[in-house]
Amino acid sequence: MENSARSERRAHTRLPVDLWVEESLEGAVYYQRATDLSLSGVFLARTLPHPPGTRVRLRVELGDANDLHLHGEVVDDGRDVGMGVRFVDVDRSSRARIANYLLALRIKA
Repeated sequence: MENSARSERRAHTRLPVDLWVEESLEGAVYYQRATDLSLSGVFLARTLPHPPGTRVRLRVELGDANDLHLHGEVVDDGRDVGMGVRFVDVDRSSRARIANYLLALRIKA
């Protein structure tokens, strides 16, 4: 799928990041590198993707003392390596922390 078609489906703009994410699935733990983040999801680079629709648990290190604990669903973005994860059931507090983090990134840019 072309990048323009992919970006048209996104509800929120993703910003480039360099974050550690711990992904858990069925008792297995994977340490991933996130390369972009938005209010609605994250892209985990350099990993073989799980099938679309797979539910995962994520622990995202935003650089402060409290990691974010989120649930996500793998989305198909047509890439062979890396995977997009859409956040599901995000509580207000977590959503506000993501928004504040993204705002701080925009201000630095």
